[in-house]
Amino acid sequence: MKQALVYTDLDGTLLDHDTYQFEEAKHVLKMLRERRIPVILCSSKTRAEIELHRSKMSLSYPFIVENGGAILIPKNTLNIDNLTFVKKGRYNAVELGYPYETVCKALKELKQRSSIRLLGFSEMTVDDISRHTRLPLKEAYLASRREYTEPFHFHGTREELEDLKYQIGQKGFVITKGGRFYLLMGKDNNKGNAVRLLTEIYTRNYPEHKLLTIGLGDSPNDIPMLENVDIPVLIQKKDGSYVSWHNSKSVIHAKYPGPRGWASAVQEILSILPQS
Repeated sequence: MKQALVYTDLDGTLLDHDTYQFEEAKHVLKMLRERRIPVILCSSKTRAEIELHRSKMSLSYPFIVENGGAILIPKNTLNIDNLTFVKKGRYNAVELGYPYETVCKALKELKQRSSIRLLGFSEMTVDDISRHTRLPLKEAYLASRREYTEPFHFHGTREELEDLKYQIGQKGFVITKGGRFYLLMGKDNNKGNAVRLLTEIYTRNYPEHKLLTIGLGDSPNDIPMLENVDIPVLIQKKDGSYVSWHNSKSVIHAKYPGPRGWASAVQEILSILPQS
C-alpha cells in the first residue's frame, strides 16, 4: 500500500512571505487530513514558532526545526528506540545540530577575525527581530528562542561571503541562505539529513507501506530537502522567479507564489495518487 508524506517549508511556501498567512491552502490541508497524509513542517523556524503554526493548522505529526537542527516526534507515536534522542516536553527529539551556545560562539569568533559586518539574532532585541522580520512582538519572541542555528544579517560581497563560508567550514560549520537571513549551523544540520532520517523512521515503523515523499520549498536552504524526496516542488517567488537548482530529477514548478502555489501543486499531485 502506498503512503504519501508531505514535507514542507513555511515562510514563502505554505505561509505567505509578507503576511505569514496560509488562508489559500486551508482547503488542501483539510483534504490531506481527510486522506491521512502526514504534513511535516520542515523550517528554519524554532520549535516554539512551529508549535504555534502546527496548532493553527491542526497538525499532529512530527516536525523538523531550525533547518534540520532536530526532528521532534510526539511521544508515543513513532518508535525510535534504535536512535539516540532526548526528551523535550511532549516530544522525543533526534538532534542533528550543535547547541545554540556553540553556534553563537562560532559566529562571534568569525566576526573577530573579519572586518565584515555580521549581526546575529543573539545580538538583537525582540524589537529588532520584529522590525527585521515584520513579525508581531509575540512571534518575534518565539523566533528568538533558538536551540541550534543562528540567523544573521550579512553586508558584504559574494567574494567575502565565500571567504566566510571557507573559514567557518574549517571549524565544522556551514552557512546557508534562508528567506530573510543567512543561517550559521553545524555541518550535519540541514533539511536533507533530517528528511532522509525521518523517512527512514517512517519506513521502519510502517514496513507494510511503500512511502512516496513530496517536498515543497522556495529557498536555497530547501534544496537539500528537495533532493531527498520523490516529488520535489519549487514554489514560485513573489517576483515570479524560482530558486536556482540544477537537479537530476524532474521537478514541479508551482504556478503561483506562497500558499496559493502550494495548494495548487499539492492538489495536482493528489489528483494522480490513488486514494489510500
